[in-house]
Amino acid sequence: MSSAILVRASRDGDVPAIAAIYGHHVLTGLASFEEIAPSVEEMARRREDILARGYPYLTAEAEGRVVGYAYCSQYRQRPGYRYSVENSIYVEQSLARAGVGSALLPQLISAATSFGARQMIAVIGDSANAA
Repeated sequence: MSSAILVRASRDGDVPAIAAIYGHHVLTGLASFEEIAPSVEEMARRREDILARGYPYLTAEAEGRVVGYAYCSQYRQRPGYRYSVENSIYVEQSLARAGVGSALLPQLISAATSFGARQMIAVIGDSANAA
């Protein structure tokens, strides 16, 4: 990458870029388990739900644009999992392996730890998803 990656809390204005990044992965990959890319409005609703539950929702910005995002959510509803979260990280396809995910993950772990999470689980659905 030619410029530094800034990781920050997501903003409402980031949702169109988030939807575009996620939409690409839905349509070309297997990790999301979705077959139809959600609309910007649906992605905004999902983000608001995550934030309303107190979980972090971060974006990675480079050269003034959103190039990736990450969030965590409740792993399972049973009480024994109350300190466990599941993470999700998506990166703009053109920047795969450029360090965007590596910039997002430590910040996400830190944010999750700050509200009491003790275990973070990544459910990787595509066996070719080596990253």
